[in-house]
Amino acid sequence: MKALPNNYAGKIDQTTYQDAALYQSSLGTPVLTDLTFESVAYDLNSTQRIIVPSVKLTTVLLAVSLPKNIVATAIQGRDGTVKEYIGKGDYQISINGIITGQNGHYPADDVIALKRMVDAPVPIRVTSTYLQHLDIYDVVIVDFNTAQEPGGYSQQIFTINAISDTPVELQISNV
Repeated sequence: MKALPNNYAGKIDQTTYQDAALYQSSLGTPVLTDLTFESVAYDLNSTQRIIVPSVKLTTVLLAVSLPKNIVATAIQGRDGTVKEYIGKGDYQISINGIITGQNGHYPADDVIALKRMVDAPVPIRVTSTYLQHLDIYDVVIVDFNTAQEPGGYSQQIFTINAISDTPVELQISNV
C-alpha cells in the first residue's frame, strides 16, 4: 500500500518557543508562574496595628471564572425569558497550592505566615503574571481550606477561594 501524501508537510512551524522560567524552586524545578500576597497593614482595634509581611507561593495552580450579572424576566405569553445584561461580576479565583518544607520537617513558619495573610480582614494586593493578564491586582479572601495528607508531613496542601476587588477612591468635596 502506498502512503498518502502529507498536505501539511513543511507548512507547520516546528520552532519551539518556550517561556523562560522565573527561577528554580527549592526542588530544582522551573517555576513558570507564582503568586505573591503583598504585605498588608490594618487596625485590629483603636490601639493595635497589625502588619502582615508578604507571602510568596511558588507551587500554585490558579483557576479563574467571571460570572456576568444578568436579569432574566419572564413575560406572560412568551416562551423563555428576556435577558438584560447588567454588567460583569467579580472574578472568582481558586488558588490550589502546596507549601513545601525540607525533607522530614513540617513548614510551620510558612503555614503560619499564610494563615496570618488569610486572616487579614482587608483586600490584599497580589502579584502574579497570570492574574495580571486578567487585570486582577487586588483580592478579598473568601475562604481557606487545608488538610493533612497521608505521607505528606513535609508539605501542606491548601485551597484559597477569593474574589477580585477594585479599589474605590472617594472624593470628598466641600460644598
